[in-house]
Amino acid sequence: MFKPLAIAVTLGSSLLPLGASAYEYGEYAGQTLDRLINDYPGRYRGTTNFAGAADWMQSQLGFGYQTSRQDFTWAGTRSSQNVIASAAGSNSTYVVLGAHFDTYYGRPTLQGLDDNASGAAVLTEITRNLGGVALENGLEVVAFGAEEEGLRGSRAYVASLSDSQRANLLGMINLDSLITGDKMYAHAGSNAVANPALGAYRDQLLRIASELKIDLFTNPGLNSDYPAGTGCCSDGESFNSLNVPVLFIEATNWELGDLDGYEQTDNPAIPGGSTWHDPAEDNETVLTNAFGEERIEQRLRDFSRLLTRLVLELTNADLLASTASGGAMARQMEDQLQRQHQAMTRLHDRRWLSVLGSERAVGSFDGEVGVEGEVSPDSGFDAPGNPESKRLGVHVLGDYRLSQAVTVGASLSFERSRDSLDHGGRVEGDAWQVGAFALLNDGGPQWLAGELSAGHTRFDTKRSVFIQANGGPVLLDQRLSGDTSALFWGARLDGGYDFTFGGLKTGPVAGLDYVHYRIDDFNEDEALRTALGFEKQDYDTLEASLGWRLHGSLGLGGMALKPYASVRWVRELADGRLDEIDLTSRADGLVRVANLSDVDKNFGRAQLGAQLMVTEQLGVFAEANTRFAHDEGNQAGYSLGVQWLF
Repeated sequence: MFKPLAIAVTLGSSLLPLGASAYEYGEYAGQTLDRLINDYPGRYRGTTNFAGAADWMQSQLGFGYQTSRQDFTWAGTRSSQNVIASAAGSNSTYVVLGAHFDTYYGRPTLQGLDDNASGAAVLTEITRNLGGVALENGLEVVAFGAEEEGLRGSRAYVASLSDSQRANLLGMINLDSLITGDKMYAHAGSNAVANPALGAYRDQLLRIASELKIDLFTNPGLNSDYPAGTGCCSDGESFNSLNVPVLFIEATNWELGDLDGYEQTDNPAIPGGSTWHDPAEDNETVLTNAFGEERIEQRLRDFSRLLTRLVLELTNADLLASTASGGAMARQMEDQLQRQHQAMTRLHDRRWLSVLGSERAVGSFDGEVGVEGEVSPDSGFDAPGNPESKRLGVHVLGDYRLSQAVTVGASLSFERSRDSLDHGGRVEGDAWQVGAFALLNDGGPQWLAGELSAGHTRFDTKRSVFIQANGGPVLLDQRLSGDTSALFWGARLDGGYDFTFGGLKTGPVAGLDYVHYRIDDFNEDEALRTALGFEKQDYDTLEASLGWRLHGSLGLGGMALKPYASVRWVRELADGRLDEIDLTSRADGLVRVANLSDVDKNFGRAQLGAQLMVTEQLGVFAEANTRFAHDEGNQAGYSLGVQWLF
């Protein structure tokens, strides 16, 4: 039955923001441990200190989890409690993470720092680190009572599982006695002897330890009663019969004494080589004096790092984060392709304005070469969250006056684009584009223009998979690289009517722009479980637009300034782009869907620019383009370029 104080503590902690206080690896565990050993020594059934410790554990496990108590009894009159914290995943499967928080029965002064405030403390930190992180496989964290009286808490927990819960249980990790022992160990359960596949969690954690450069060992098998790589004798034992991977985490020394792990250290400050159950030895003063000030902090930090990473992987939280990151990368590829195509359309638009304002002889050929740069910032007129993008392009184009009313031409351009992604990621694209265009205008107010275009882009990507605890340490920070190619081709019609007012012309415009995009197969290079791939993607965009534009020419003492501006309302009639993409994970070969957000079918585009003809051959231009009234916010780009006409 809950005490009023326990209810208040639990509710209070659950209402606190997840980032209530900042901490680094090991600090949250240290907070848990300090209260357990100093405020609640002698944490065994029937005592006030056990009840207080249970309240404290529940409050420490309450960040982003549903918490509860499980009462259990044995031998008729004996009773205790487990404290449970649950976080659901998107699947019905789940992993159990456990450690007992009770001390040996009948010893009221026993701090039990090593056995097992240490394991209970790391248990709360792993839980805290993952609070609020999206999980695919659920996580059930259990602080067991009465381990010291025959694994009673874990046995009661296993007995309470329904058939469906047993079927959905993926595995169990148990933490016990993490400070006194000379070495840090990870062992599989004894069920792995007959079925080596059940040693998967051990092998996975050893791989993580190697990656993080933390020394971690497993039972060397020097004692034939304890086969190599396996462990025993704590709450994980209760799960061996469920035929799931069981992982025992401990600190001891399997190379001493009877080679069974019961002699923890050869440190002369620890008589007999172990501190279990002894109030005179398993306490903060003795352990600090024996092993130094850093020992407790180091073990809490390193075990928290190792096991947080393991639980991230076992719950597939890292794969969900990778899928979201991969979706953002794919989305940026799509945006970059569209901006590359729009750069060509704007090049042709500027050329059409020049032709409309010129008096050329039939049969004449004119052309230009030019270079331009564009930047789309992540602030300014942009809505927050739009990544910064940069583009540098060079082009050559020429056109021929076929008749008094018809001008035809072609262009070739190369563009190098770089878009920023979160946490140092990027999408870089090298694009070659060719276009053919025509303008129909006999000198009157009506005009009609069209183009055919095609392009090829080579993408190089660098993607970040980044997970940080809310208010706490970075849990995962990986970089993955990949490359692929993309093709696009399309056609556009644009037309309008110009009213003349002095040196300015203004009037309505309407257009239809079709592009087909294809992004080839993609696979990332690194041999990391978060690496992704996707199959070839095809999609279409068909934009109908209606708006108004202004353009003209003003003399500036030997130079000519040609301002232009337009605003259009755009209706997307086709896909627009992908709204989701299937990403295949290297870790398990499964396909996960990244939602790229719904395509906004109605939005606006505006343009403001000017060309300055410094001489008859040399011109410069500045231009601002923006997308507005869009579900995903504004997206502005600013261009500057120079042209040489021939």
